[in-house]
Amino acid sequence: MSNTQAQEIIATLDAVQPQAFGESEVERLQVRAAARRLLARLETPYERAWGFCFEHPVVFAALQTCIDLGLWKAWTAAGGGERSVEELVKLTSPTIETNLLRRFFRLLAAFYVVEETGEDIFKPTPFSYAIGDESTKVRASLQAATYQYIAAGHNLPSYLAKTAYKEPTGFLSNNYTDTDRDGLNFFGRLQKSPEYYEAFTGHMEAWTAWKTPWTKVYDTTQLLEGAKLDDGSAFVVDVGGNTGIDIGHVLAKHPGLPAGSLVLQDLPEIIEKAQVDVTKVKAMVHDFFLPQPVRGSRAYFMHAVLHDWPDDQAHQLLVHTREGMTRGYSKLFVYDIVLPPTGASISQTTMDVNMLSLLAAAERTQEAWERLLKEAGYRIVKFWPDPQQYEMVIEAEVA
Repeated sequence: MSNTQAQEIIATLDAVQPQAFGESEVERLQVRAAARRLLARLETPYERAWGFCFEHPVVFAALQTCIDLGLWKAWTAAGGGERSVEELVKLTSPTIETNLLRRFFRLLAAFYVVEETGEDIFKPTPFSYAIGDESTKVRASLQAATYQYIAAGHNLPSYLAKTAYKEPTGFLSNNYTDTDRDGLNFFGRLQKSPEYYEAFTGHMEAWTAWKTPWTKVYDTTQLLEGAKLDDGSAFVVDVGGNTGIDIGHVLAKHPGLPAGSLVLQDLPEIIEKAQVDVTKVKAMVHDFFLPQPVRGSRAYFMHAVLHDWPDDQAHQLLVHTREGMTRGYSKLFVYDIVLPPTGASISQTTMDVNMLSLLAAAERTQEAWERLLKEAGYRIVKFWPDPQQYEMVIEAEVA
């Protein structure tokens, strides 16, 4: 290949902008996957190893240090714009030494976290802006990694060696408890440490917002046919629904539903921070390992709930839900990853091994979902894939 050809390829790649895909998130994700494949082809094995072992740890350290200094938040609040290293130092609290920040920002510019526009002059990128904008929950996601994800992943090889490489299934004793200073499991640590809880729930909000709304995967207008809405019965119960993004999608699609017919359920510390229209949505404290208090709802919905739990606990949760359902009327909708037999994506496989590392749980194949639901007394009606090819809505009913 001539130098001219190489420059033409570089120019073509540099010209690709997200705006080119308009509203098509599917196309953007397809090009993103192609870009990952391109990088994997271009890099030598040593370059790939260098990235995993030498680049990723220090880039994350630089990101987290700037979070600890309040720099991203202060820079975004100040309107962004080009700043010298000296000006950026003035935005930090506590104050960092100028040369130390300079060294971090050279690294971050090389990884396109910020843009270097001159000697010791930098301007923010959409990513660095987002870290400083609390509404995006990007900062919370990075913080959750510092608190929990990175340490658990680092510990996983030694933990598996200690267990003779058996697949962990214990939710009270697992890789995460092996790293926790008090031997708590993942959710136990969240309940004990408010700062961990804040970071994790923010990460979950950002992750849920990134995904295709379930009401665009399954047409919920089908549920209105035959629904009993004039006697105070529930229409949709969002089980373990976090702060309410998914139940909000239902309300947005069906704004005329009677008040209280949409129910959001979660633990008390989450419900007190629910972000729902309380005149329309009933926010209810409920532990899903206890009997379902809302009986005879048209639909019960679970988004990324069951993947948090090994089969025994998932079975218990499903049975409690089934016992609240009305045969022939109520439906269960599980919105979760269904691992394909081949070609699982980076997002799907990353989530699967994180579930292993943090919760001794797993993402499930179609066969595993069929077995789990059948044993809990359900019949699967249909798998509805989302256009991003990340999750599926599993429609089921009482067998």
